[in-house]
Order: sequence, then structure tokens, then C-alpha cells
Amino acid sequence: MARVPALAAAITLAIVLAVTGCSSTHPSSSHADHTSATPNAKDNCKSPGCAVTRTTLNLPQTTVLFGGSCSGGHGSWFFNAIEGGGGSQLRPNYRLQWSFAGGATTARPSGLIRVPRTKNAKVTITLRNGKLRLRGARKPGALVTAKGTLIVKLSGPASSHSLKFIEKGLSGAEHRLGLVSPFDAGGHPLIVRVKHVKSLTGC
Repeated sequence: MARVPALAAAITLAIVLAVTGCSSTHPSSSHADHTSATPNAKDNCKSPGCAVTRTTLNLPQTTVLFGGSCSGGHGSWFFNAIEGGGGSQLRPNYRLQWSFAGGATTARPSGLIRVPRTKNAKVTITLRNGKLRLRGARKPGALVTAKGTLIVKLSGPASSHSLKFIEKGLSGAEHRLGLVSPFDAGGHPLIVRVKHVKSLTGC
């Protein structure tokens, strides 16, 4: 997984620009399929190519999702989800990592989840090996705590892979706090299509 942090860092600026409106967005649902990659002058991905997914959702706030793997679908992945919106909204940002090594099709991600506090709410979420822990409060309500899980599944043939994110256990707490998870929007798993490319910055 050594190359994953470098790859994730290489595209962070593009994601931030997209969330702040400096690049085009497209309306979407939790079943999204808009994908793209940042090419290099020279091909740097070995066969069958690097795997990449990029999607813009409206939750209703604009949320940009971007993920990639330097070694194709069955490799080490990063996946970022950055929510936009006003200062009064809870806007969780997710930076996930996992691996489908050894032909695996199910993974339990770990990562960093940051939720900037607002005037009326404060939330912390942790994710380790697929286990989610949430703790937060929204004025004038009481403290809210919850435990849940997040798993990622790889499906389909290599030519048309998709990633399916399944979050369980946090929906009630998220609703009480006014937080919208991209992995459980409207009570549905997030499904994104994967595209293979010949070059990807950071690989």
C-alpha cells in the first residue's frame, strides 16, 4: 500500500477545486458512473491498467468522490469523499484505504474521517478495519453515540468493475445529527463504476 498515499495526495487539489465549484459537476444518484483520470505524458500503468473512479453526487450538497488503484481492481485502493455546503452544514470528509489483494472481492477499509464542527453540532467518526464509531451532539439535543460497519465489494468482470460501499448501523444517529453519509444516502448503498486507464498521476 506504499504507493496509495502518494497517489491520493496527487489528486487532492483536483477534488478540492471540484467541491468549491472550480470545475464542472454533474447531477447524480447513489448509483453513479462518471469517471475520469489525470493523465501523465507517459503511460505508467501496467496491464490491465490502473483503476480509477470519479463521481459527483448531490446529497443535496455537492459531494465529490474519487478513488484509484495503481494495480487495477484487485490492488491497493484509496477513496476520498469530500462534501461541500455552507458553514451551518455538517460536511464529513472521508479518506479511505483498503486492498483487494489475493483475488479478494470484499474489504474492510480503514481511514480518516473529518467532520468540521458547526455552531450547533460537533461530530467525530472513526473507521478501522471496517468498524465505524460515531459520537456527536447537536444543540439542544443530547449526546449521540453509535457503532456500525462499512465494507467495500468489488463486482463484475475486469472490463466493467464496480465498487459497492455498504454502511450499516449509523443511519439513525446520522439522521439525529443532521449528517448525510455518501455511503448510505437515502438508505441505499453507494455503487460506483470503475474505469481502467493507461496512466494515472502518482502511480
